Parts: sequence; C-alpha cells; structure tokens
Amino acid sequence: MFEQLLTTALQEIEAGHPVLLVSVARAIGSTPRKEGAMLLAGTQGLLCGTIGGGLLEHRCLELAAAQPAYGHLERFELDNRKAGSLGMVCGGSTEVLFTPLTDPLPLRAALSALRNRTPVWLCLPLDTCSPYIAQKSALPVRPSVVSLHGKDALCVPLADAGRVFVIGGGHVSHELCTLLHRLDFRHVVIDDRADFCSPARFPHAEHTLTVPLTELAASLVGALRPTKTDAFCIMTRGHQGDTDAVRYALSTPASYIGLMGSRRKRETLFHALTQEGFSPTSQQRIITPIGLEIHAQTPAEIAVSIAAQLIAWRASR
Repeated sequence: MFEQLLTTALQEIEAGHPVLLVSVARAIGSTPRKEGAMLLAGTQGLLCGTIGGGLLEHRCLELAAAQPAYGHLERFELDNRKAGSLGMVCGGSTEVLFTPLTDPLPLRAALSALRNRTPVWLCLPLDTCSPYIAQKSALPVRPSVVSLHGKDALCVPLADAGRVFVIGGGHVSHELCTLLHRLDFRHVVIDDRADFCSPARFPHAEHTLTVPLTELAASLVGALRPTKTDAFCIMTRGHQGDTDAVRYALSTPASYIGLMGSRRKRETLFHALTQEGFSPTSQQRIITPIGLEIHAQTPAEIAVSIAAQLIAWRASR
C-alpha cells in the first residue's frame, strides 16, 4: 500500500498536479479505520488508498477536491446523536490530517527506504508542514501521534519489522505470497528446488533461497536470522522436509510457526519430535493445520485462510 501511495504521489508532483495526503491522525471509539490509515487525493478525487470509505471518506475527498493545497487537521464526529455529526452510526470520532505534498525529496527517501527494507517512519507534522523521515528506534511500532522536535507529528512505520519465512515453494506458497505482498507482509521463500524458488516465481519476496532444508540453520544467518517478530509457514513437498523445517523453526524465537498438513502428519511429526527430546511445551508452538478453519480446499482458499491467521498474529504483536 505505501509503495503505491508514494509512487503515485511522486508522479502527481512531477506532473505539476496538486495532491493531498489524507491521514487518520487520531481515532477514538468505534471508527472505520484507526491511526495511520491513508489515502491520496487529487482535484479529480481519490488516487489510491482508503481511510475506511463511507461518509467520512466521501467528505474528506470533497474537502480535498475543493482546496487541494489546504493543509489542516479536522475532527469528525461519527455519532449521529451528536450535533455536527456526519450522520454515521459508528459512535466514535476521528481527527483527519490533510497534508499537501509538494516536496518530492522526503517521498523519494521514504520510497527508497521501503524498497531497501530500511526501518523508517514517515512523520507528518500536525501543523501540516512538509513530511520528513525519521529512523529513531524509540518511535512507536504502531502509527500514532508523538512529539518530535517540539512539534506533534503522526509517525507511521513504513515497514513491519516482522517477516514471514515461507518454507516450500509449491502451489499454496505461490498463492500465499501474492497475498502477503498485497497485505504488506515482508516474506522470504525457501525451497530445495531451484524451479520452485526463484525471483521470477516470487517477485515480491525479499529473498528466495534454494538450499537443502537440513541446512536452514547454516543458511539463515546474519540479517536473515529469524527473530521473535518473525513467522514460519511450513509447506514443503514431503514429510521429511516438514520435519527438518519444524525442527529448525523450534530452535528460533519466532512467534508463529504454522505447518500445513493432515492430522496424521501432525501425529507422526509430534511423535518424532518427542523421540528427539522436544518437550510438549515446545511442540505447542506449532499451529497445525495452518490457517483458519474455513473449509478451504483449493490452494487459493488455503492461502486466504493462512493470510487471515497471519493478520491476526501481526495485530496481536
């Protein structure tokens, strides 16, 4: 989402078109979207993104079209029982920041950092001054308003720290990685078959590694070493590959380990892990079958169920 938004904004600026970044700065109670939701608006209306649709978004697009160079912070009541409400029944209130985008430099810097996976925050001053990029590790992991340089600013992390290690490059993995890209999940794909693990097959993966699954520990080192903010989706072509991948995943602090397979595979795998000395507590870290129970059948349906579970995992962090 951020890459499309930044790319579109740069194109509009270079074409000499006025463009406004419309962001949810604060959200209280029940609201369509929370802090950090964004859309890009031009004189002709919505360019990309969303702050939740409905009457709130419609009103913000009207304001942007009427005054495309006017930066301001505006509060909207979303409770139709209150005077001045938009007529919505959500019951909460939202502060929306309208930021005119005229300087391409911070946007190019943000886009470069995003593509290089450099952890940065896009900071939008509430006084509607020009956006800037910050790299302070002390900034919040979720979008929120903080005081920087004596001014309040909405700070939005451009890249989630967590990654999804997809072990196995088969049909479900192919469908899943398409969704992971759409959902802004960083992901790494690993398989022991070159034909099933290439940049051409997984164009949005940060890395594609073709290595024997018995050598994961030796291959995932340095910046690729999994951390507690990372996840594993294990879906190799066979039981032995699954066992090797699970054994490695359990040796890491990853906070999500999902395994695709049947109940029989689970029983066989858990028996083998017990024989190897893995405790019941460690085995409880494994989610199998992977994904939400939606009676998925096709690779695409299974991928949807896994992606939904990963969304819940990311939100819980």
